Amino acid sequence: DIGLNQSVNTVRDKDTHGYVLYDKLLKAIADGLINPFGPSSAAGVALINSIQVNDEVRHARGTMTSLDFKASRSLMRMDGGDMSLAVGGELRRERTVFTPSALLMSDNINNDFAPEGGRGTDDARNVGGIFGELLVPFSKQWEAQLAVRHDHYQGVGGANSPKLGLRYQPSKDLLFRASIGSGFRAPSMSDLYRPLVVSSTATLPDPVSCAANDNDLSICADNWTTRRYSNPNLKPERSRQYTLGMIFEPSRQWTFSADYWNIKRTDLISEIGDDIILGNLAKYGNLVHRSEDGDIDYIELRKENRGAQIATGLDLAVELHGIKTEFGKFSARMLGTVMLDSKIQTNPGDKYVSNLGKFVTDGVVQRWRHRLTLGWEHGDYALNLGNTYYSGYDDQNSAINIDDGSIVAANKVKAYSLWDLSAAYNYNKSLTVRAGVQNLLNTTPPFSNQANFFISGYDPSYTDPRGRFFYVSAQYSFK
Repeated sequence: DIGLNQSVNTVRDKDTHGYVLYDKLLKAIADGLINPFGPSSAAGVALINSIQVNDEVRHARGTMTSLDFKASRSLMRMDGGDMSLAVGGELRRERTVFTPSALLMSDNINNDFAPEGGRGTDDARNVGGIFGELLVPFSKQWEAQLAVRHDHYQGVGGANSPKLGLRYQPSKDLLFRASIGSGFRAPSMSDLYRPLVVSSTATLPDPVSCAANDNDLSICADNWTTRRYSNPNLKPERSRQYTLGMIFEPSRQWTFSADYWNIKRTDLISEIGDDIILGNLAKYGNLVHRSEDGDIDYIELRKENRGAQIATGLDLAVELHGIKTEFGKFSARMLGTVMLDSKIQTNPGDKYVSNLGKFVTDGVVQRWRHRLTLGWEHGDYALNLGNTYYSGYDDQNSAINIDDGSIVAANKVKAYSLWDLSAAYNYNKSLTVRAGVQNLLNTTPPFSNQANFFISGYDPSYTDPRGRFFYVSAQYSFK
């Protein structure tokens, strides 16, 4: 088999409805035409309308073109079937282009100023990979799979990813499986080449200032400027993982499965958290740049290969394949994950810090999450009801009110549960029409006092504030 694929992703950022030309705004305020503290005259309103920006200020385009191939054949007959070999490979060209507008780079848009060090970028690289898989059915009960893959990223290097899998099926209704292997993740082109990004921290205390001001957080805490740097010298992340699981099918209608997994990632591509930097100035003080008077000028956040992450969990699945009745066919599926451990290490030699069931630095790992689907089919009609669930956790509980120096009250983020409903109709063998409701109950995200993301009041990493919405789609298959 040979395949040729190309994908293109384009992102456009447009300033409109509220962004105005900065120089003309300042002149109008100085001339008294615009009142920044209250209503302006008719002439002032007309001027505001005339200096409105309605331009695309950022344009990003990513292109990936790939050629892949694979082939397989039987090698010899064994007690459990044919020993077979599969080989394949891929050649890929990746390119990203970022173009800021001339108006943006002129630094003349109020509240959207030119980024420090901002520039257009055009980066590309070639990626190649080959793999081989050997299936060895020793007997009707025992089967082994041996696989190895080699990938090479231009400018980064290459790595081998081996895997060994075993399967044992003592009866038709019971199967055991296990695997062990290693992997890697190459740095993205954004990790390698992204221009400098100037941002700010959440409200954090500066230990130096706090020591000089009796730990008065209303004085020594602030949103400090950060400078985020990419790193063209990044290495790939490495991982090793193993799994052990079973599948049990007591009848044609029911399937149960459980899989334990254990993953350790090293050489993580990450930045040191700004809260960790300020919390350990003895070790990371060189990343805090100060002005002559000792105040923080900016905090340096640079992509590096550092630290590790360990995660273990149990994937559970229950499936009802379909019960036929005079009212139609009913089915159900539940896929869930119990997290048993999750901990992160900032640098080699540092202590691991658990983020299981609690928000740490930039995120949380919930102890339980699942996806439940209930289905019904009757002739050309079908209904599906789904539920997505995330368990609650201990909040970040570190946000500071700089007006009075108080810290937010401890909060427990509630569980997040969303229900979806969809209906489908097969008009004929080629055309299927579907309509549905996402977030059927119009559930809002649970309150969170996290201070890592710019958006406050909830955690945007896994919740959706948009509420209930409807959709209609049609699928046509050429047969």
